[in-house]
Amino acid sequence: MAEYVNSNLTKSTRLENGITYSYIFVQAAQHKPYILFLHGFPSSAYDWRRQVPFFQDAGYGVIAPDLLGYGGTDKPTELERYSLKSMSNDIASLLDHLDIKEVVAVGHDWGSFLLSRLANYHPDRISAYAFLDVGYKPPLGRFDVDEINDETERTLGYPIFGYWHFFNSPDGADIMTDNPATSRALYSADPQTLLHHLCPVGAARRFYEEKQTRPLPAWLPDDEALTHSRIFGAGNGGYRGGCNWYKAQMGNVNAADEEAVPAERRRIAKPALLVTCADDYVAAPAMQEGQMREFADRMEVREVQAGHWVQLEKAEEVNGILKGFLERVCV
Repeated sequence: MAEYVNSNLTKSTRLENGITYSYIFVQAAQHKPYILFLHGFPSSAYDWRRQVPFFQDAGYGVIAPDLLGYGGTDKPTELERYSLKSMSNDIASLLDHLDIKEVVAVGHDWGSFLLSRLANYHPDRISAYAFLDVGYKPPLGRFDVDEINDETERTLGYPIFGYWHFFNSPDGADIMTDNPATSRALYSADPQTLLHHLCPVGAARRFYEEKQTRPLPAWLPDDEALTHSRIFGAGNGGYRGGCNWYKAQMGNVNAADEEAVPAERRRIAKPALLVTCADDYVAAPAMQEGQMREFADRMEVREVQAGHWVQLEKAEEVNGILKGFLERVCV
C-alpha cells in the first residue's frame, strides 16, 4: 500500500495488464474536480503529504499514485514497462478503474515528464496541467544525455544530468539503497549540494563512495526522513525501480513512441501552470520556462524561492498557487 499518514486513504488496484498500483485516494465533494498528483525521483505518493490534506479540506478529490517502481506499486524489471507511453496508459487505466473521466494533473520532477506524455497520449483525460519545478517536455524521440550535458555546459556553465550515468549504472541503485543517509542528502538544506554532487559527471558516484551526508532542512523532520528511507529500503526494492526510469530513457525505450506522436499532439492547448524553483540548479527556471513556452498555448508562470522539493519546502505557498490556478480554470 502507498505510505501515508492516514492509512484510510490508501488503496491498491490491479490493472487489466496485471500491474498493481498503490495510491492515495480522496473522494471529491460535489461539483469539485479531481487532482492527479504525479511524483518524481526519489519520491513516492508520500511526498504529497502536505498537499493531500489541504485539498481534501477544500473538497477536491485526490489521486496520488506510487508510480511504477516506487512504494507499494509493482516494480517490474523489464525496462519496456517503464516506457512513458506504457506508464501513461497505466494512469489512464487507473482513472478508468476509479470511473474518473477527467482530472487536473500536477507533476513534479519525473512526474512532469509523465504528465507531458499524458498530454500527448491521453489529452482527453486532463482538463488542466500544473508542472512543478520541471516543465512540459515535448516528445523529441532519440535521447542523448551527453548532448544535453554538453549543451547546458555551454548555456548554464555546468552539466545538469551528470548523475544520470550513475543512476544508469549496474550498481548505482544498490549503492543508493545501501547508503540511506547519503540518499537522504538529496533533500539537503543547501541547494548547492545538487549543483556540486549531482550535476558534474562522476560526482554522484564519488558522493556515495565517500558516504557523504548533509544536514536536513527544517521542513524535513527526522521522522519524515526516516519514513522516506523505509519506503526505499532494501526489503521494498530499494532504488532499483526508480532508477529504471533513467535506464529506460537512456536506453531510448521511449524513442519510437515519441517519434510517432503527431504534431497536433505535441502542443498543450489547455490551461497550464509552471511553478519554477529559483534555487534548483538541475531544473534551471529560465530553461524550464523557455522550453515550455514554445509548446503551451495558455501558460502561467510563477517562481518560488525554493530548491527542488518545492511542494515540501514551500508547501503553503505552492498550495495557494495551485488552489488559485484551480479556481481560475475549473469553472
